[in-house]
Amino acid sequence: MTKLLRGQVLFAFGLAVLNTVYASQLLGMDRPFVNGEPGPSFLPIILCGFVYVATFLIILKEFSAQQDIIAAAETSDNIPRIVILGPVIAVGLTALYILAFVYTGYMTATAVYTFLIAIYFNFERNGKWGASALSSAIIALFITVTGWLFFVRLFGLYLPLWEF
Repeated sequence: MTKLLRGQVLFAFGLAVLNTVYASQLLGMDRPFVNGEPGPSFLPIILCGFVYVATFLIILKEFSAQQDIIAAAETSDNIPRIVILGPVIAVGLTALYILAFVYTGYMTATAVYTFLIAIYFNFERNGKWGASALSSAIIALFITVTGWLFFVRLFGLYLPLWEF
């Protein structure tokens, strides 16, 4: 029963509940390929499926892992109190991304957000600011450009830029 009450399991169940609420909205949308090409519901369906698979994998990993391995994974040599600090940083940066997206547009908000998230995880892993910053900049550039190409070029959707 203690495995059920672990933070990762509770997070996974919470994620599944929120994903189910999000997925319930898809019932009101057209089918993904109603006109022969991907429609507005295509990406949300893929996203919901990905989240369900990730949730299942988190729960499977937590129930199959040994307790000493789980305890070791919840600590970090580089970031103190990572169990509390990690989720707070991720949620805070995501909230700032949503706010910044409205005012600065896709390119700026996404590049800054992915850089900050990546530098946090890279620094937590290796403890070196220089290497973390360099790899985070490359990751941010790749994700920002790939996301823009995916939405704008592939699907022809409009992503707001920094407009006044």
